[in-house]
Amino acid sequence: MVEYRQEIHRVKVHAVVVNWNGGAANVACLSSLRANGLRAQHIHFIDNGSTDGSVALAEATAPGLLIEQTGSNLGFAAAANRGLRAAWQAGADAVLLMNNDAVAAQDCVAALVQAARKDPQYGLYGPRIYADRAADRLWCCGVRLGAGPNLGTLRGHGARGRGRFERDQTVDALTGCGLLLLRAVADAVGELDESYFVYVEDADYCARARKAGFQPRYVAKAVMEHAGAGSTGGGYGAARKYLTAHGTVLYLKRHGTAAQWLCWLLFDVLAWPLVFLAAVPRGRAGGAWGKLCGTLAAVFGRPARRPLVQQRA
Repeated sequence: MVEYRQEIHRVKVHAVVVNWNGGAANVACLSSLRANGLRAQHIHFIDNGSTDGSVALAEATAPGLLIEQTGSNLGFAAAANRGLRAAWQAGADAVLLMNNDAVAAQDCVAALVQAARKDPQYGLYGPRIYADRAADRLWCCGVRLGAGPNLGTLRGHGARGRGRFERDQTVDALTGCGLLLLRAVADAVGELDESYFVYVEDADYCARARKAGFQPRYVAKAVMEHAGAGSTGGGYGAARKYLTAHGTVLYLKRHGTAAQWLCWLLFDVLAWPLVFLAAVPRGRAGGAWGKLCGTLAAVFGRPARRPLVQQRA
């Protein structure tokens, strides 16, 4: 696979990894990027005020890593923008945004770069992401946006991977868990919208890219593994539900169709009392309450307040 791996050196590729108390997860992430052929000097590690020794561990894992410490938790979008700016200023042709709790399989980055070189008109490229590769359980193969109980649906989420999503496809959106951007997209679209603290900023960016003439492209041969929602507790946790609800309203204000607004009104507003009643006996009241708080905050134009949600949770 030497010739295949050389794809990564035909284009100047940088990576941006955002960390907030990611601990040992950063070791696997950074090691996988190095194993994929990225030089440490091309990996931007943006630390959002971690207190768990993450920075020292990351530096020991990849000596020469480009580390920037923000001093506080700015959120994913704001921190990622710092890394993107640094990468473009350093002359990168393409940048891979990658979650610090994700692991890139062998030749994942090369496969994304190869797809970009073959079809540069798409501009954005995302991998096949497993929740558990050994168990053949998918996490995401691109994102489908539409009208329904949820704004976005992770294609293949929870399904077995064998025989599914084995061809490259244009999709509605890609997740920031693993997203390769070409410089032409950044020049046309700009940065991530920092109004999104975390979650939905990737869907927003893809929507803006589509309006600028690009198309998010799912690349089947590029493979990552990602358990998901490591920084907010995952599942039906209060922080995650608050932030996704907040981001959903922001997205609808910017890009929402009449059908999407109608579904949001039905499922997120009118049905909320039923959702709360159903959540209480299952110990999910905090998640339901977080969803309501996030929705109301965004409706009234208030920024996301993640620390407050964590205290309530």
